[in-house]
Amino acid sequence: MNTFSYNKQPYNRQQTFNPYVTKRMYMINTALLLCHIIFCFFFKIYSINLLFYFSWFSIATYIITYFILHKNKAYLFISTIFLEIFTFVLLATLSFGWDYGFQLYCFSFMVAVFFCDYYVNKYHKIKKSTICILILNILTYFALRIWTYTHAPLYSLPDKNMALIFHFSNAAITFVFVISYLAIYSKTVFHLEKALIDTANRDPLTSLRNRRRMQELLHSANEEFSRNPYNMCIAMIDIDHFKQINDTYGHDVGDEVLISIANIFLEKHAQNNSFHACRWGGEEFLIFYRKYKETDSEIFKEFESIRQEIDDAIILCGDNKIHCTVTIGLSFHTNHCSIADMVKQADENLYKGKEKGRNRVIS
Repeated sequence: MNTFSYNKQPYNRQQTFNPYVTKRMYMINTALLLCHIIFCFFFKIYSINLLFYFSWFSIATYIITYFILHKNKAYLFISTIFLEIFTFVLLATLSFGWDYGFQLYCFSFMVAVFFCDYYVNKYHKIKKSTICILILNILTYFALRIWTYTHAPLYSLPDKNMALIFHFSNAAITFVFVISYLAIYSKTVFHLEKALIDTANRDPLTSLRNRRRMQELLHSANEEFSRNPYNMCIAMIDIDHFKQINDTYGHDVGDEVLISIANIFLEKHAQNNSFHACRWGGEEFLIFYRKYKETDSEIFKEFESIRQEIDDAIILCGDNKIHCTVTIGLSFHTNHCSIADMVKQADENLYKGKEKGRNRVIS
């Protein structure tokens, strides 16, 4: 008996960003670099040597992180930024005191830690190390508050308005970075959710809608039709003698046949978004053709051309050249006819077509 076992993947510190996140990280890195260039000039003007020299170190750090980001070494990139910000917060707050607002960067630091846990560690729960970092960050914030309350700053500026300007500037920078990280996270989650919904709604083999999604679409169409009637058609399509193909060539070849026929339906949908196809089950497909402007006879001819296209096609599977046909049962909407009635009618017409020799369209 084959059994499925799950092995926990080892932690990999070389996880990478996706292209969207990489682009946003370049923007954040550039913003941080520009901030430190401005700080560097300010600290030089007021002869604040400790932070002036550290600003040169920060500028060099953010230049280096461009190369780290180019290599897409996510863990190293974020860890380097974390270390620089954390050190800068300590030095700047000790140098200027609480009123200048450098301690506010602790909040953006905490958001970035969660960001790191999601994008780098790829765990489905918060790691203990992340919790420890957050606790350390909170303790550092309160320790700085106590220190600045009981000790005078290392530097004092002659302009008293400078404290207010810096406090609002640092608050604005913190706000922008928190919003930036949340925006990146939100958009990524949105795309993930969209991808998961798309995966849940599609047949994994053929990429067509699955039966559940088609039933939802039919239910929605039924409610819409009751308010605003329009032309619609249901087609039930079955591959003729599909079991024989599987028995003769194997299930892998049978899968290729399903994919090839599904591609015809996908191409048809790309040309006309009123044409909706799903894999109804096994070798059976259901087509929902809604809001068409053609007459019923023209729609019949359209499905006849689809049947003929499949009949003319030669499906290459390795050394095998497979020829297959389909039988199609059609039903058109009439007064007092529900979607369920149309599906049932299409299915009955499909079996009438099989009884008449297959490879035909019946309505």
